[in-house]
Amino acid sequence: MGNSDVKENSLYSRDQSLHEIVEHNNPQYPVGVYLVEPSKMYLQHVRWHWHEEIELDFVKEGTAVFRVGEEIIRVEEGQAIFINQNVLHYIESEAGTDCVVLSTLFHPRFLFNDTESAIETMYLTPLLNDIQLRHLVFKRSDMWSRSILAYISDLLEANLSKEYGYELQTKSILCQFWFVMIKKFKPHQPIVVQEKTNVLSPDESRIKDALIYIQNHYADSVTLEDIADSIHVSKSECCRCFKRAMNVTPFEYLMRYRILQAADKLLKQDKSVTSIADLAFSVGFNNTSYFNKLFKEYFGCTPLQFRKTSKTEHRDTLSPFGLSLSHF
Repeated sequence: MGNSDVKENSLYSRDQSLHEIVEHNNPQYPVGVYLVEPSKMYLQHVRWHWHEEIELDFVKEGTAVFRVGEEIIRVEEGQAIFINQNVLHYIESEAGTDCVVLSTLFHPRFLFNDTESAIETMYLTPLLNDIQLRHLVFKRSDMWSRSILAYISDLLEANLSKEYGYELQTKSILCQFWFVMIKKFKPHQPIVVQEKTNVLSPDESRIKDALIYIQNHYADSVTLEDIADSIHVSKSECCRCFKRAMNVTPFEYLMRYRILQAADKLLKQDKSVTSIADLAFSVGFNNTSYFNKLFKEYFGCTPLQFRKTSKTEHRDTLSPFGLSLSHF
Protein backbone atom coordinates (compact mmCIF):
# COMPACT_ATOMS: atom_id res chain seq x y z
CA MET A 1 0.00 0.00 0.00
CA GLY A 2 1.66 3.17 -1.16
CA ASN A 3 1.44 6.82 -0.25
CA SER A 4 -1.69 8.73 -1.15
CA ASP A 5 -2.79 12.33 -1.28
CA VAL A 6 -4.83 13.48 1.66
CA LYS A 7 -5.67 17.12 2.15
CA GLU A 8 -4.62 18.66 5.40
CA ASN A 9 -6.27 20.75 8.10
CA SER A 10 -9.41 22.82 7.61
CA LEU A 11 -11.30 21.76 4.56
CA TYR A 12 -12.88 24.76 3.03
CA SER A 13 -12.74 28.15 1.42
CA ARG A 14 -15.53 30.67 1.93
CA ASP A 15 -17.83 32.54 -0.36
CA GLN A 16 -19.47 35.79 0.65
CA SER A 17 -22.25 34.01 2.55
CA LEU A 18 -19.96 32.07 4.92
CA HIS A 19 -21.06 29.01 3.00
CA GLU A 20 -18.09 26.69 2.64
CA ILE A 21 -16.91 25.71 -0.83
CA VAL A 22 -15.14 22.37 -0.86
CA GLU A 23 -12.36 22.40 -3.42
CA HIS A 24 -12.44 18.94 -4.95
CA ASN A 25 -9.56 18.15 -7.29
CA ASN A 26 -11.97 16.84 -9.92
CA PRO A 27 -15.47 18.37 -10.16
CA GLN A 28 -16.59 15.19 -11.94
CA TYR A 29 -15.62 13.26 -8.80
CA PRO A 30 -17.06 15.32 -5.92
CA VAL A 31 -15.49 13.23 -3.17
CA GLY A 32 -12.56 14.21 -0.99
CA VAL A 33 -10.68 12.73 1.98
CA TYR A 34 -9.03 15.19 4.35
CA LEU A 35 -6.73 14.99 7.34
CA VAL A 36 -8.00 17.25 10.11
CA GLU A 37 -5.81 18.09 13.12
CA PRO A 38 -7.58 20.86 15.06
CA SER A 39 -4.64 21.52 17.40
CA LYS A 40 -2.49 22.55 14.42
CA MET A 41 -4.97 25.13 13.17
CA TYR A 42 -5.13 28.86 13.84
CA LEU A 43 -7.27 28.80 16.96
CA GLN A 44 -7.04 25.04 17.55
CA HIS A 45 -10.41 24.33 15.97
CA VAL A 46 -12.22 24.01 12.65
CA ARG A 47 -14.32 27.16 12.47
CA TRP A 48 -18.10 27.25 12.27
CA HIS A 49 -19.13 26.44 8.72
CA TRP A 50 -21.61 24.58 6.55
CA HIS A 51 -21.52 23.14 3.05
CA GLU A 52 -23.57 21.23 0.51
CA GLU A 53 -21.44 18.11 0.91
CA ILE A 54 -22.34 15.31 3.30
CA GLU A 55 -19.57 14.76 5.84
CA LEU A 56 -18.33 11.50 7.37
CA ASP A 57 -15.68 12.05 10.04
CA PHE A 58 -13.70 9.11 11.39
CA VAL A 59 -11.71 9.83 14.57
CA LYS A 60 -8.36 8.15 14.08
CA GLU A 61 -6.73 9.36 17.30
CA GLY A 62 -7.93 11.00 20.51
CA THR A 63 -11.40 12.43 21.08
CA ALA A 64 -12.98 15.06 18.84
CA VAL A 65 -15.66 17.43 20.06
CA PHE A 66 -18.23 18.45 17.47
CA ARG A 67 -20.61 21.32 17.97
CA VAL A 68 -23.58 20.79 15.70
CA GLY A 69 -25.94 23.70 16.06
CA GLU A 70 -26.78 23.79 19.75
CA GLU A 71 -25.50 20.29 20.54
CA ILE A 72 -22.06 19.21 21.76
CA ILE A 73 -21.02 15.69 20.70
CA ARG A 74 -17.93 13.74 21.82
CA VAL A 75 -16.65 11.33 19.20
CA GLU A 76 -13.99 8.99 20.52
CA GLU A 77 -11.14 7.19 18.79
CA GLY A 78 -12.50 4.51 16.46
CA GLN A 79 -15.90 6.17 16.20
CA ALA A 80 -17.32 8.28 13.38
CA ILE A 81 -19.97 10.93 12.84
CA PHE A 82 -22.33 11.72 9.95
CA ILE A 83 -23.12 15.41 9.39
CA ASN A 84 -25.89 16.20 6.95
CA GLN A 85 -25.53 18.83 4.25
CA ASN A 86 -25.99 22.52 5.14
CA VAL A 87 -25.71 21.82 8.89
CA LEU A 88 -23.75 24.39 10.88
CA HIS A 89 -20.87 22.72 12.73
CA TYR A 90 -17.48 23.20 14.38
CA ILE A 91 -14.70 20.76 15.38
CA GLU A 92 -12.09 20.83 18.14
CA SER A 93 -10.04 18.39 20.19
CA GLU A 94 -11.24 17.51 23.66
CA ALA A 95 -9.73 19.91 26.19
CA GLY A 96 -6.07 19.18 26.92
CA THR A 97 -5.71 16.60 24.15
CA ASP A 98 -5.00 16.34 20.44
CA CYS A 99 -7.13 14.45 17.97
CA VAL A 100 -6.74 13.34 14.37
CA VAL A 101 -9.78 13.05 12.14
CA LEU A 102 -10.06 11.56 8.66
CA SER A 103 -12.90 13.43 7.02
CA THR A 104 -14.71 12.29 3.88
CA LEU A 105 -16.92 14.79 2.07
CA PHE A 106 -19.11 13.87 -0.87
CA HIS A 107 -21.74 15.75 -2.77
CA PRO A 108 -25.18 14.09 -2.96
CA ARG A 109 -25.13 14.45 -6.75
CA PHE A 110 -22.44 11.74 -6.77
CA LEU A 111 -25.17 9.30 -5.70
CA PHE A 112 -27.95 10.58 -7.94
CA ASN A 113 -27.29 12.93 -10.85
CA ASP A 114 -30.90 13.32 -11.97
CA THR A 115 -32.51 15.63 -9.42
CA GLU A 116 -36.00 15.04 -10.82
CA SER A 117 -35.96 11.26 -10.80
CA ALA A 118 -38.31 9.22 -8.63
CA ILE A 119 -35.27 7.36 -7.23
CA GLU A 120 -33.75 10.63 -6.01
CA THR A 121 -37.08 11.78 -4.59
CA MET A 122 -37.66 8.51 -2.79
CA TYR A 123 -34.19 7.72 -1.50
CA LEU A 124 -32.05 10.87 -1.36
CA THR A 125 -34.27 13.84 -0.54
CA PRO A 126 -35.92 12.31 2.57
CA LEU A 127 -32.63 11.99 4.46
CA LEU A 128 -31.21 15.30 3.27
CA ASN A 129 -34.32 17.11 4.48
CA ASP A 130 -34.85 15.15 7.68
CA ILE A 131 -34.79 17.62 10.58
CA GLN A 132 -34.15 14.74 12.99
CA LEU A 133 -31.10 13.51 11.07
CA ARG A 134 -28.74 16.46 11.27
CA HIS A 135 -25.96 14.29 12.68
CA LEU A 136 -25.43 10.71 13.79
CA VAL A 137 -22.58 9.09 15.72
CA PHE A 138 -21.43 5.56 14.85
CA LYS A 139 -20.03 3.52 17.76
CA ARG A 140 -18.70 -0.02 17.84
CA SER A 141 -21.12 -0.97 20.60
CA ASP A 142 -23.91 -1.98 18.23
CA MET A 143 -23.93 -4.11 15.12
CA TRP A 144 -25.61 -1.53 12.86
CA SER A 145 -22.98 1.11 13.62
CA ARG A 146 -20.21 -1.43 13.08
CA SER A 147 -21.52 -2.06 9.57
CA ILE A 148 -21.43 1.68 8.88
CA LEU A 149 -17.89 1.94 10.26
CA ALA A 150 -16.86 -0.88 7.92
CA TYR A 151 -18.19 1.12 4.95
CA ILE A 152 -16.30 4.19 6.14
CA SER A 153 -13.14 2.13 6.48
CA ASP A 154 -13.54 0.78 2.93
CA LEU A 155 -14.26 4.29 1.68
CA LEU A 156 -11.09 5.69 3.22
CA GLU A 157 -8.95 2.81 2.00
CA ALA A 158 -10.22 3.19 -1.56
CA ASN A 159 -9.50 6.91 -1.64
CA LEU A 160 -6.12 6.62 0.05
CA SER A 161 -4.84 3.81 -2.17
CA LYS A 162 -6.34 5.27 -5.37
CA GLU A 163 -6.00 1.93 -7.10
CA TYR A 164 -7.48 1.54 -10.58
CA GLY A 165 -11.25 1.97 -10.48
CA TYR A 166 -11.33 3.52 -6.99
CA GLU A 167 -13.91 6.09 -8.15
CA LEU A 168 -16.30 3.33 -9.14
CA GLN A 169 -15.55 1.46 -5.92
CA THR A 170 -16.26 4.65 -3.95
CA LYS A 171 -19.65 5.10 -5.60
CA SER A 172 -20.51 1.49 -4.85
CA ILE A 173 -19.55 1.90 -1.18
CA LEU A 174 -21.48 5.15 -0.82
CA CYS A 175 -24.57 3.65 -2.42
CA GLN A 176 -24.41 0.74 0.03
CA PHE A 177 -23.89 3.16 2.91
CA TRP A 178 -26.86 5.25 1.77
CA PHE A 179 -29.05 2.16 1.36
CA VAL A 180 -28.35 1.14 4.97
CA MET A 181 -29.13 4.67 6.16
CA ILE A 182 -32.38 5.05 4.23
CA LYS A 183 -33.53 1.57 5.22
CA LYS A 184 -33.08 2.41 8.91
CA PHE A 185 -34.48 5.94 8.97
CA LYS A 186 -37.04 6.07 6.15
CA PRO A 187 -38.25 2.49 5.51
CA HIS A 188 -41.70 3.46 4.23
CA GLN A 189 -41.11 6.79 2.49
CA PRO A 190 -43.92 7.41 -0.07
CA ILE A 191 -43.00 8.27 -3.63
CA VAL A 192 -44.07 11.90 -3.70
CA VAL A 193 -42.22 14.99 -4.84
CA GLN A 194 -41.43 17.06 -1.78
CA GLU A 195 -40.39 20.67 -1.50
CA LYS A 196 -37.01 21.12 0.13
CA THR A 197 -37.57 21.85 3.80
CA ASN A 198 -35.54 23.98 6.13
CA VAL A 199 -33.51 21.78 8.46
CA LEU A 200 -32.27 24.75 10.49
CA SER A 201 -33.44 25.69 13.95
CA PRO A 202 -34.43 29.35 14.48
CA ASP A 203 -31.15 29.94 16.33
CA GLU A 204 -29.09 28.50 13.48
CA SER A 205 -30.89 30.57 10.85
CA ARG A 206 -30.19 33.70 12.87
CA ILE A 207 -26.60 32.71 13.58
CA LYS A 208 -25.85 32.11 9.89
CA ASP A 209 -27.15 35.58 9.05
CA ALA A 210 -25.16 37.09 11.92
CA LEU A 211 -21.94 35.36 10.82
CA ILE A 212 -22.44 36.64 7.28
CA TYR A 213 -22.90 40.16 8.66
CA ILE A 214 -19.72 39.90 10.75
CA GLN A 215 -17.73 38.57 7.81
CA ASN A 216 -18.82 41.47 5.64
CA HIS A 217 -18.37 44.20 8.28
CA TYR A 218 -15.65 43.00 10.70
CA ALA A 219 -13.30 45.82 9.66
CA ASP A 220 -15.93 48.44 10.53
CA SER A 221 -16.93 49.76 13.95
CA VAL A 222 -19.39 46.95 14.60
CA THR A 223 -21.55 47.12 17.72
CA LEU A 224 -23.76 44.54 19.40
CA GLU A 225 -26.75 46.57 18.23
CA ASP A 226 -25.53 46.28 14.62
CA ILE A 227 -25.28 42.50 14.87
CA ALA A 228 -28.67 42.24 16.57
CA ASP A 229 -30.27 44.47 13.93
CA SER A 230 -28.83 42.30 11.17
CA ILE A 231 -30.90 39.37 12.44
CA HIS A 232 -33.91 41.45 13.59
CA VAL A 233 -33.74 40.64 17.30
CA SER A 234 -32.99 42.58 20.47
CA LYS A 235 -29.44 42.82 21.80
CA SER A 236 -30.24 40.50 24.72
CA GLU A 237 -31.83 37.91 22.43
CA CYS A 238 -28.84 38.15 20.09
CA CYS A 239 -26.51 37.32 22.99
CA ARG A 240 -28.71 34.42 24.09
CA CYS A 241 -28.86 33.11 20.54
CA PHE A 242 -25.04 33.11 20.19
CA LYS A 243 -24.63 31.53 23.61
CA ARG A 244 -27.12 28.74 22.88
CA ALA A 245 -25.83 27.94 19.40
CA MET A 246 -22.08 28.65 19.67
CA ASN A 247 -21.29 29.04 23.38
CA VAL A 248 -19.71 32.45 22.79
CA THR A 249 -20.99 36.00 22.86
CA PRO A 250 -21.32 38.00 19.63
CA PHE A 251 -18.44 40.20 20.77
CA GLU A 252 -16.19 37.19 21.46
CA TYR A 253 -16.92 35.78 18.01
CA LEU A 254 -16.24 39.17 16.38
CA MET A 255 -12.89 39.49 18.16
CA ARG A 256 -11.84 35.96 17.18
CA TYR A 257 -12.83 36.57 13.59
CA ARG A 258 -10.84 39.82 13.46
CA ILE A 259 -7.74 38.15 14.94
CA LEU A 260 -8.07 35.31 12.43
CA GLN A 261 -8.21 37.79 9.57
CA ALA A 262 -5.10 39.49 10.94
CA ALA A 263 -3.29 36.14 10.99
CA ASP A 264 -4.38 35.59 7.37
CA LYS A 265 -2.86 38.91 6.34
CA LEU A 266 0.42 38.06 8.09
CA LEU A 267 0.68 34.63 6.50
CA LYS A 268 -0.19 35.99 3.07
CA GLN A 269 2.31 38.83 3.53
CA ASP A 270 -0.31 41.40 2.60
CA LYS A 271 1.62 44.29 1.02
CA SER A 272 -1.04 46.81 2.05
CA VAL A 273 -0.08 46.24 5.69
CA THR A 274 3.13 48.13 6.48
CA SER A 275 2.97 48.13 10.30
CA ILE A 276 1.23 46.43 13.20
CA ALA A 277 -0.89 49.57 13.63
CA ASP A 278 -1.98 49.24 9.99
CA LEU A 279 -2.73 45.57 10.53
CA ALA A 280 -4.82 46.28 13.63
CA PHE A 281 -6.78 49.03 11.88
CA SER A 282 -7.38 46.89 8.78
CA VAL A 283 -9.25 44.27 10.84
CA GLY A 284 -11.30 46.67 12.92
CA PHE A 285 -9.12 47.56 15.93
CA ASN A 286 -8.53 51.21 16.81
CA ASN A 287 -6.24 50.36 19.73
CA THR A 288 -2.96 48.66 18.77
CA SER A 289 -2.12 47.71 22.35
CA TYR A 290 -5.46 45.91 22.75
CA PHE A 291 -4.97 44.20 19.39
CA ASN A 292 -1.50 42.95 20.43
CA LYS A 293 -2.86 41.75 23.79
CA LEU A 294 -5.73 39.86 22.18
CA PHE A 295 -3.53 38.38 19.44
CA LYS A 296 -1.12 37.04 22.08
CA GLU A 297 -4.02 35.53 24.07
CA TYR A 298 -5.15 33.56 21.02
CA PHE A 299 -1.79 32.60 19.52
CA GLY A 300 0.63 32.74 22.44
CA CYS A 301 2.90 35.21 20.61
CA THR A 302 2.88 38.73 19.25
CA PRO A 303 1.92 39.46 15.63
CA LEU A 304 5.60 40.06 14.78
CA GLN A 305 6.64 36.73 16.32
CA PHE A 306 3.80 35.01 14.51
CA ARG A 307 4.96 36.39 11.17
CA LYS A 308 8.55 35.24 11.80
CA THR A 309 7.78 31.74 13.01
CA SER A 310 4.76 30.72 10.91
CA LYS A 311 4.97 29.09 7.52
CA THR A 312 3.89 31.23 4.60
CA GLU A 313 0.86 29.02 4.13
CA HIS A 314 -2.72 29.50 5.20
CA ARG A 315 -3.29 26.72 7.71
CA ASP A 316 -7.02 26.69 7.03
CA THR A 317 -6.84 25.94 3.32
CA LEU A 318 -6.38 22.69 1.48
CA SER A 319 -2.83 21.49 1.00
CA PRO A 320 -1.41 18.16 -0.19
CA PHE A 321 -0.39 15.74 2.50
CA GLY A 322 1.05 12.27 2.03
CA LEU A 323 -0.34 9.52 4.23
CA SER A 324 0.43 5.86 4.07
CA LEU A 325 -2.43 3.42 4.41
CA SER A 326 -0.39 1.73 7.11
CA HIS A 327 -1.16 4.76 9.28
CA PHE A 328 -4.91 4.32 8.87
